[in-house]
Amino acid sequence: MQILICGVGTVGGNLVEHLARTGLDALTVLDCDKVEQRNLANQPYFQHQLGKSKVAALAETIFRIRGQQIGTLHKRLTLSNAKGLVKGFDLVVDCLDNHQARHDLQQACRQAGADLLHIGLSLDYGEVIWDANYRVPPDVSRDPCAEPLARGLALQAVVLFEKARATRENLCFTAGDLVVTRM
Repeated sequence: MQILICGVGTVGGNLVEHLARTGLDALTVLDCDKVEQRNLANQPYFQHQLGKSKVAALAETIFRIRGQQIGTLHKRLTLSNAKGLVKGFDLVVDCLDNHQARHDLQQACRQAGADLLHIGLSLDYGEVIWDANYRVPPDVSRDPCAEPLARGLALQAVVLFEKARATRENLCFTAGDLVVTRM
């Protein structure tokens, strides 16, 4: 199965690392950003990768973990290039962080007939939704992926991704859903 992950920040970067560690070999990542100091807390990047494109840094990390090469597209997704970018993939995963890019990806996948799964986080909420049931949310002023607990929430979203991919269900969680039991 050929998978394209669009956006490799907190959600997408952790998803790619997970998929690679579980043995999925047919991965391509798309992002236009470079690794910044602020990314190191919640994203799978390292100090020596500061200033590198996120896709190149993630490809390097995955190669060091498994000896696996992944495809990289260091590009900004736009309405004019999105349809060509999604061609040939069995599954496209939206881990983007802004309304316009999500909307453009959604339109391109619908036109191309590509399977699209959206993953998103807010400050204490996460969702994994197949495109038929997805409404692109507006941009928010506060980046939830910059919060101290964002990596934990992203990893919960990764677990839901695996379940949604297997069952084709739409899933969500809130931080308050977690149950802790004393033993």
